[in-house]
This record gives sequence, structure tokens and C-alpha cells, in this order.
Amino acid sequence: MKKIAFTTLTLILLTISLSACQSNWQIELTKGGKTAGQFSYEDFSFYLERIDEGTGTVPLGQMLYIDGFTLIDEITLIDEETNSSTFIWDEIALSTSLTESGKVMVANDEFSPVKINITESPLVSEIQYAITDIGPTMAAALGLPKLPQASGNVVHETSVDFGVLILMDGVQYQKMNALIETGDLPFLSSIQEYIHRGLTVYPPVTVAATAALLTGARPQVNGVYGHGFRSTELTTLFDIAVQEGKLVVAVEGNSLPFNLRNAETSISSDLNGDGYSDDNVMTNALDVIRAGMPDLLYIHFHEVDDMGHTYGPESEEYQAAAVRVDDYLSQIYEALPLNTFIIIFADHGMHAEGEGGNHGSLIASDLIIPIILLEK
Repeated sequence: MKKIAFTTLTLILLTISLSACQSNWQIELTKGGKTAGQFSYEDFSFYLERIDEGTGTVPLGQMLYIDGFTLIDEITLIDEETNSSTFIWDEIALSTSLTESGKVMVANDEFSPVKINITESPLVSEIQYAITDIGPTMAAALGLPKLPQASGNVVHETSVDFGVLILMDGVQYQKMNALIETGDLPFLSSIQEYIHRGLTVYPPVTVAATAALLTGARPQVNGVYGHGFRSTELTTLFDIAVQEGKLVVAVEGNSLPFNLRNAETSISSDLNGDGYSDDNVMTNALDVIRAGMPDLLYIHFHEVDDMGHTYGPESEEYQAAAVRVDDYLSQIYEALPLNTFIIIFADHGMHAEGEGGNHGSLIASDLIIPIILLEK
């Protein structure tokens, strides 16, 4: 009995010891040979509790993002013996994760880094605006109080009677520019000088991006960490507008991905049976404008994203959806009254995956978005 008791106690102590070792790890992040941040088991646990999909791991991109990294060229994993392994980030980003024991899994290969050196992409210097700038900029244009938890900036100073936010879901910045150059997007081509290279949040998905643009705050502040989160407790642009006596109207597509609190919201189904809903979004938006322009109008086109998921961002279907949205933008712009400030933007981009497309990774094709600031 004594021997059994001793063995049991030994196993318990060994389990506790191993558990403590697993939870004591810390990985340093460096850039250009200098310390640029770090993350630990506590950081890992925080995000695992909020984004776990049954894998018991967290995307490495999530951990890099919380330390301020977005557009990355290469990463080098360095272990205790200073052995190093360097990877082109875009080639591994979708399949690289962090485990509970602090190991980095690159596809099926396992690494135990104590340090990760980051080589940022030159594209970092070309980013002009962030999606978190949209809410603060529109609030200032309408003469509203500042968003209390916003980290985004007012990037365009004006004073207008009306504001319009137009979300082109899933429009990839690079693909949009390519279509402008070939003359396929005449309206966007006509306002090309107002198109800016912007950056969305991580994960680059609709719910996280919507929370960020409405609060001016990043996910770690607004609490919307990705799929499964459909509302934020923070004060939004719509909340402030209504508190100030403004009328806010939202025209959505065939679904409502995020709680647009304090907006009078209409859903635009495929009423004419043509297989698409964006034409109905346009019709409903035009009806709202002609019936009496609200102080703030939010319009969400869904189909570019839908076509991208099904056929991929290089497909004819994706391009055709973008061409249709360009036409809808032209018609809406013409119908808007004078003294209106319009921000047209995407929530995220898109990358090819299998026979279709996807988004949600810390890569340029998903993160870089168009942000267009336009006055009429």
C-alpha cells in the first residue's frame, strides 16, 4: 500500500511539474535584431478560450498580430541552441499554429523556438489608412462626439450634412486595381485618385472588421475576435449618432452578419429571382435616399465575397460581381444629395484556396483593403 501511495503521489507531482513547465514558456519577437515584443502561455490561453475551434491551437498569425505585426515577408524560428529555420510567411501562414506547450507547428513539422525574428514586408510603408479610422473620420465629418474607445484617427477633415458608408465585402485591393487598369470598373476608375491602400484587422473577417470600423477599436479592445462574435459592448458610431438625434439607416444583403445596433436595418433578399441580392441592395438603398436621405446611411454589398468563396478571387464570377458593384456605386453616388461624405471600403480581401477562395489569415491578400474617401 505504501509503495502504491508513493507511486501515485510521484505521478501527481510529475503531472503538476510537467504542467508548470508547459505554462512557463515565453517567446521573444525580434525585428532587425532588436526586441519587438513577446508572447507567453498567458497570451496563448487568452486567445485559445476565445477562438478555439477544437484544435487546441492558436494561429501563429494571431500571436504576431497582438504585438503589432501585420504584413510579413519572412519569419525565422530560433531555438535554445540557436538553430534557426527561415520561412517565407505567405507560404506557411495558413498552416502555422502555436500549441499549449509553446511549440510552433508548420504544417506537420514541429519547432520549439525561444525567439522569432520577423522581416516585415515593404508594403507596410505603403499603407495609408486603417479600417479603425473609418468610424472616427465619419463621426468628425458629421459633427458627432468622438468614439470613446477608438484608437483610429480622423484622416479626412470636412463638415457635411450626410454620411454614407458603403461596404464592398471581400474586394481584394490588388484585384480591384487590376480591374481598374483594364477599364472594367469605370466608376472606381473615375475616382481613382481617392482610393487609398488600407489595412483591416486580424482576423480579416466581416464580423471583426465591422466591429472595428464602427468602434474605431481593434479586436482586443472591442471584444470581437472573429467568427462567433456578432456584437460589441463598446460604443459604436451608430450609438453616438442616434444619441445625438441623427437618423441611421442600414441596407444589408441577404443576411445580417453583425448586430447593427441603433440602425434601422432592412435585409435585401433576391426578390427578383435572378440569383443575386446586390441588385436589391442597390434598389433598397436608392429607395431610402429618394424617400428622404438619412443622416447616416450604411450599405453592404455581399456578392463579391460570395463569388470569391465559391469560385476564387481570380475567377470570372468574382470579376463579374465586382463589375456589377461598380455600376451600383455609380448609381448610388448620382442619387446622393450634395454635401454628402462617402466612405467606400472593403472589410477584408481574399486568397485562392482549393477550387474557391477564403480569407482570415495574416497575409497581404486578406489584410490590404481599399478605403475611398469621397465628397459630393
